[in-house]
Amino acid sequence: MPTTAPQASTATILRAAGVRKSFVMGDTRIEVLKGCDLTIRPGEFIAIEGRSGSGKSTLLHIMGALDEADDGTIEYAGRDLARESSSARAGVRNCEFGFVFQFYHLLPELSVLENTMLAAMIENSWFSFRSRRAELRDAASAILKSLGLEHRLKHRPAQLSGGERQRVAIARALMNKPKVLFADEPTGNLDADTGRQIMAVLEKLHRDAGQTIIMVTHDRALARTADRVLVLKDGILKNADRTPSTTG
Repeated sequence: MPTTAPQASTATILRAAGVRKSFVMGDTRIEVLKGCDLTIRPGEFIAIEGRSGSGKSTLLHIMGALDEADDGTIEYAGRDLARESSSARAGVRNCEFGFVFQFYHLLPELSVLENTMLAAMIENSWFSFRSRRAELRDAASAILKSLGLEHRLKHRPAQLSGGERQRVAIARALMNKPKVLFADEPTGNLDADTGRQIMAVLEKLHRDAGQTIIMVTHDRALARTADRVLVLKDGILKNADRTPSTTG
């Protein structure tokens, strides 16, 4: 097994330019993002580090077309997403992007296999999904097996540990073979040991499959596992100091 990730392409898959975002709280307007710029190449693993409330999740959601900026542009594969229709942006979110969140967002009434297949259910029409159901079930089962969950296919989320739930969330995000995987504090709801296991899953996806990953975290040690680390502070993105921390 290789110990290093495949070389990232020199092309650009995703670019943020001059992204600004503010929120109104009462009579006060709080400017969270003050002109963020970021260029991501296919195959890169990018970590955005910042304290809680720094706006890193806001930036991730804007780059993933889950939210809109007040100003600036987000270009995916040369397309200005702000100029796309809402249905076109939804198509990009579902077919080109994958999302992993801190709190899993699994549907409690569905099994592990059914939760994994959700993205495919949304992408396909009812007729198309019915005709491809066996194929999609096999694809979902293969992903879950690769994540060590082949023995949990019929279980419900309430029957899983936190780490298992997050692996199901990762499987769901991978179902449509996303070009970019967005991870929003993927270990934030887990203990340290389980968090390291989830990071090992992400690192393996990057290393073995060349998956492009953008992760936000407040954990400096986790951020340092990425190819490139940026810090979001005072609304601006800056390159991180890679000097090992002595404070942890």
